[in-house]
Amino acid sequence: MSVERVPVLIVGAGYAGLSAATLLAWRGVPCLLVERRPSTSRLPKAHGINRRSMEVLRVVAGLEDALFAASRTGANESTLIIAESVASPPIETLVTKTSLDATRVSPSKICTAGQDRVEPVLLRFARENGADIRFSTALTRFSQRDDGVEAILRDEASGIETTVLADYMIAADGAGGTIRDAGGVKMEGPGFLADTISVLFEADLSAILPSDGFVLYYLRNSAFSGAFVTCDEANHGQINIEYDSTRDQESDFDEERCRELVRQSLGVSDLAVKILDIRPWRMAALIADRMSFGRVFLAGDCAHITPPVGGLGGQTAIQDGADLAWKLALVVKGDAAPALLDTYQIERRPVARIAIARAIANYVERLLPDRQELRIREDEYGLLETAMGYRYRSDAIIADEADDGASVENPLRPSGAPGTRLPHVWLRRGEETISSHDLIGRDFMLFVGEKGSDWIEAVRKIRASAKVSLGVCRLGFDVDDPEGLFLPRLGVSSEGVLLVRPDGYIAWRSRGRSADALATLEASFARARGEKRAEQRSARHETVLAGASE
Repeated sequence: MSVERVPVLIVGAGYAGLSAATLLAWRGVPCLLVERRPSTSRLPKAHGINRRSMEVLRVVAGLEDALFAASRTGANESTLIIAESVASPPIETLVTKTSLDATRVSPSKICTAGQDRVEPVLLRFARENGADIRFSTALTRFSQRDDGVEAILRDEASGIETTVLADYMIAADGAGGTIRDAGGVKMEGPGFLADTISVLFEADLSAILPSDGFVLYYLRNSAFSGAFVTCDEANHGQINIEYDSTRDQESDFDEERCRELVRQSLGVSDLAVKILDIRPWRMAALIADRMSFGRVFLAGDCAHITPPVGGLGGQTAIQDGADLAWKLALVVKGDAAPALLDTYQIERRPVARIAIARAIANYVERLLPDRQELRIREDEYGLLETAMGYRYRSDAIIADEADDGASVENPLRPSGAPGTRLPHVWLRRGEETISSHDLIGRDFMLFVGEKGSDWIEAVRKIRASAKVSLGVCRLGFDVDDPEGLFLPRLGVSSEGVLLVRPDGYIAWRSRGRSADALATLEASFARARGEKRAEQRSARHETVLAGASE
């Protein structure tokens, strides 16, 4: 049996696995992704990529444009309606194209492409950046050692087995994956919500739909509840219909019955319908009791199963993969301590929890308003706060006096507090208008006020001694802030500084000057990279760090 060595092994080529592979390879970290299926998804399944997910993907040159090119509809061209059928008068219009203008929140726009279009794009960019991706390849077993993970892979066509020794493994093998069971991980939460049949079909939709963009209807029909959504192929649509498994079996949904369900959903009784796929599935809400064990990290549906009402499941999967990619890259390259990886579970699990709560709230509000008992009120926040305003707390986030303990903040009113997402502000670099988010992505970035020359000197000394990558952007020198919005939104003076992680989250800030800029920045930067404060920082540095935000 042949033996291969790789820094990171990824199991599963869904959103989480392909995002991780793309972003690891883009950061120069060799990775191997294996998928037991012969190809990426041939079905639309998830629809749309929200702004936060586009932000973490757009760092790869060309990827954002390629994702938009894969979609039949333009950016932000979405309409969401609650109705009895597509042809019926709306009960409520949730989203229109004009309501999706969020240029104050993000430089990114919503991409409406389905999963069958998104996965091939991610696959192409992962391979172009050097990722080794193998389909029809299954993980048969694995074990953990002190120095990594030993995995046995089997080529499904030839039956040949290969041993892979990986420093770390990402389990992205989906809701039905086996890796979490091998690690003794338990799933907890509300559990089963509904039995559902998904039908992909082809019909002439041109005279039925009120919009040429992406259209999603939540259907409160007297005969059923469910949803209709357009696809990237013209005149293709998908319905998801709930059914009572005490009365109906999966086998009851033959092509003729599914054609009738399509007609009822669209409100056109004589519509010619061609059935392309019929797929039963179970809607559930579950979260893993832990998202890592040893050197194995769970991502996507393997770690959390989110009701598909609002599209948050695919977003958490993409963002899980992105979070692991930047952290693993730093650790593998020796630019961060392995303890940085402990923050993955600590930071990402609360995000998954509030995504599940919001998805259940969407399910109740849009489809079953009489099922209020399903809601998880303590974890429930608004749509924008859930999607883009979640906060991180971990040992690698240096909280200050502005930390009120809230799980989210309103992205329209950013605080600049450590653990929050960097506010999007339009800046000028020469003749070019850029977003503050255009300055982050690969390395840590230090944003320095115009009068922060002592911080600039500290960075120079750190770079000379530690040889660690740390970008610097000084307001008034490297970029201009024509509207004077950036530092005020961050709560930082012209003498202050802000340390931003590669994922665009604020690790630490000093509102003004420090008595010892070098010691303060060294201690903050070290902690943001997972170094143990008690073991690696002197008492003097601890004192400086404690007062860094004053």
